[in-house]
Amino acid sequence: MTTPTGITPVADFDLRLLRVFKTIVEEGGLKAAQAALDVSLPTISKQLSDLEARFGARLCQRGSRQFELTPQGELIYKAAVEMFAGIEQFQREADQIRGGQRGELRIGIIDNTISDPNCPLVGALQSLQGVDLHLRLAVLDPDSVQQRVADGRLDVGLVPLYKKWPGLEYRTLYAERMYLYCGRGHVLFDCDNEPDERELATYPFVEHGYVDGRDLEGFTAPAKTGATAWQVEAVAILLMTGRFLGYLPRHYAASLEQQGKLRRLLSANSGYQSSVAVVFKAGTQQSRPLKRLLSALQEACLGHNASRPEPLHESLATAGTTR
Repeated sequence: MTTPTGITPVADFDLRLLRVFKTIVEEGGLKAAQAALDVSLPTISKQLSDLEARFGARLCQRGSRQFELTPQGELIYKAAVEMFAGIEQFQREADQIRGGQRGELRIGIIDNTISDPNCPLVGALQSLQGVDLHLRLAVLDPDSVQQRVADGRLDVGLVPLYKKWPGLEYRTLYAERMYLYCGRGHVLFDCDNEPDERELATYPFVEHGYVDGRDLEGFTAPAKTGATAWQVEAVAILLMTGRFLGYLPRHYAASLEQQGKLRRLLSANSGYQSSVAVVFKAGTQQSRPLKRLLSALQEACLGHNASRPEPLHESLATAGTTR
């Protein structure tokens, strides 16, 4: 079969260079891509130059302090993302035809889920034993998990459900309780009386970078934002400086409370419920391992829910909003 006139054929060499270029863009520059590609900076630079020579156009502006795509680079990157997503879709469908279970499953989760007794991930992964499957597990902030699921770099993720992104499907699994805390050294840590909301508004908060809490019932909105964090552990570190107030999951903060490093505030009426959902790309053919994982996650949560007197599946007022 001949290539239509005027169409540049794509060789294996081009695919390798495009994968390098895609990684450079997604990591934010040549230097940042070194770890992901596991090659030297001069090699990455040479590969990028080879790709630019193939297209006869400069794809990005790069320097020691900035990395920015050119208009041509944006077009090539978008086309590369769509092409590799198509290749992965073909691989999944080919696996369905073979009837096999072998393949790769790429999962993204938020940090410090291991301390949550409600989280069903470990049990769900155990259910995949005996499957010829390579697992890739990444710990990321919630927005990064959803972004990578959206652009095909992850097959599935577990995220707190504060907002829904278009093109993604969400299934609520369980809920975790978030409470307001301060760290040792904060003026409220050794205070005998519980502060009211007016007093709380005078202190700086650690803001969760992915949360808009205005519609969350029980959420004390910060009047003063003193810091921003995207991971649970990052919030805890900032709280332990004694400079800020902030929200943490109850399961994570419990051990720090016992060690006398954190104090929970407004214990009688504070806090809000945060739903945790499994997220995957809508409208795509799911591989057998992904279907099996989704089923195992839901079965584990249903079984756990049945064994507890309080409901775990609680929705948020903002769960239907989009990015």
